[in-house]
Formats: sequence, structure tokens, C-alpha cells
Amino acid sequence: MNLLSLRYFISVAEYSSFTKASEHLYVTQPTLSRQIQDLEEELGVRLFTRGRHSLTLTKQGNLLLHEATEIIRKCDNIREIVKQEEDDDGTVIGLLNIGYQGFLNTKLMHHTLKTVTKKYPRIDFSLSRGNPPELRHHLLINKCDVVFALHTSVASIPNIECIKLQENEMQIAVPRSHRLSKYDSINMKELANENFVMLERKISPFTVDYATSLCMKNGFSPNASYYVNDAEKALLLVGSGKGIAFLHSTHNINRPDETYDIKVLRIEGIDSDFDFVLAFKRDNTNPIIPIFVSELISFNEPINSH
Repeated sequence: MNLLSLRYFISVAEYSSFTKASEHLYVTQPTLSRQIQDLEEELGVRLFTRGRHSLTLTKQGNLLLHEATEIIRKCDNIREIVKQEEDDDGTVIGLLNIGYQGFLNTKLMHHTLKTVTKKYPRIDFSLSRGNPPELRHHLLINKCDVVFALHTSVASIPNIECIKLQENEMQIAVPRSHRLSKYDSINMKELANENFVMLERKISPFTVDYATSLCMKNGFSPNASYYVNDAEKALLLVGSGKGIAFLHSTHNINRPDETYDIKVLRIEGIDSDFDFVLAFKRDNTNPIIPIFVSELISFNEPINSH
């Protein structure tokens, strides 16, 4: 048993899939399966119940998941503690692992990185771009110290701290020539007969599930004419008249109306938990976190803290 095998086990448990875990870890599925089998043989127990289309943890697997997560957390903390030090002149030295969603507005992150670098030139950053499931997973296993993400994707993580940075609403993007483009806001019921350009669920399950449920609550199931893996591709298709698409108001796309020849409409009467937040685990002892958070707060004056 080693740290690598425990990380592999945690990833398989998190994704409930050897295929998805192997893609996330950039290893082949046979290699990952062999690692888990070796771990099971070493421990003398079955860690997973394998069905035809399902993979679930056994009782022993759940016990190991708790302990393995704690072991990885402590090892990562040891690494950070050893790295975190001060020179004789008091200069802070350290590393902060930051995750962020690519389509969200990264202005706050850019400003904070610049400010921290100016004040603490020997603090280093490791940046990791990911989709919501990846960021959630990285935060769970302490691969990321902090993440810039949607609140709904990280809110259920144990011992999580979320600082609200920006309110975010779900919007609708329609072609400039669309019958609804003359409006600034619309009711969801008006979209019942439209063709949708949807994100692939594996890219953003929280967003896709919310958008689908929003349609269902208004009496229809979205007719998806295209599935894409990022928001910009969706807007390209919308602008070319292939359908309409859901879009977060905190997107980082500059002037989408002009760039893609579309109109972005507000959706009337909806309430969601999609605010843009900075999230970190309260038990993460990396001393760079409070420095980073302090600089971020001083610039942004967040609306709320959860």
C-alpha cells in the first residue's frame, strides 16, 4: 500500500467508475483496475461491489475511503508545512494550489494573484483549470487548496468554507434574429418549442441538471439539438442559428452579444444557488490560504460568507 494506490482508490470511489477515474488520472483503465485489485488483495477485503452498470463501495470500502482521505490530507499538509517557511528577513515562502472554472469571470483571481505576488514574491501558485466535478474532486482530496467555482458544485463538501464573490444568474442566449431577441427577459414557458444547445452533462452536471429541471417545472423537456463541451462552442452554434443555450451571467466571454451575434436574455422568476464563490476546506492548514483570502476580500468586499 502506498500513497499513489490510495489516491487511485479515492478517485475511483469519488467517480464510482473506473472509466471516469482513469480519464481523470490520465492512466489506462487496466492499470487502475490492477492497482485496486492489488490493494484489495493486500487488505484481504473487497472494496467495491461491481455490478453490470454500477460500482459501489462495500462497508470496508467506505471505512478505507474515510481513512485514506484523512491520510492523504495529512500527507499533503506535511508537504505544505515543510515548504512553508520564512527567510531570515521574514519573507513568506509557500505554494498555493488554485482551481478554477474556465468559463467563469477570472478578473478577481487575476487581481489577487498579482497583488499577492507583489507583496509576497516568494509565494508560488499552481493553477488548475477544471469543470465542476473535477474541481469538487480536487478540493476533496486536497489537490487544490482553494477553488473559484459555483457554490452549488462545492456546497456539500464537509467542512467547506465558501466566500460569495459575485451573484450569478442563469440566462438564455438566443440568435440575434430570433423572435425573442426583441425582449430583455423571458418566461421559461416561452421556450417550450425551442431547440437547445446543451453542455454535456459530464462537463457540468450541476448546471445541466438545474437547466433540465427548470424546463420540466415549466411543463416541457428541453429538445437538445446539440451537445457541446464548453460555453463558447454553444454560443457559436447559437449565433449561427442552431438553437438557444443556457448561459451563466458570470461568464468570462467578452461582449458575447457582439462577438457571437446573439442576444442574452434574463429568465424571469427563477431562484438558484449558482453564485460565484471562493471555496476552501476549513481544516486545510496551508498558511498561504488566509493570505490569499485576505487579499481577495480586500479587493472584492464579498457579499456574503457561507
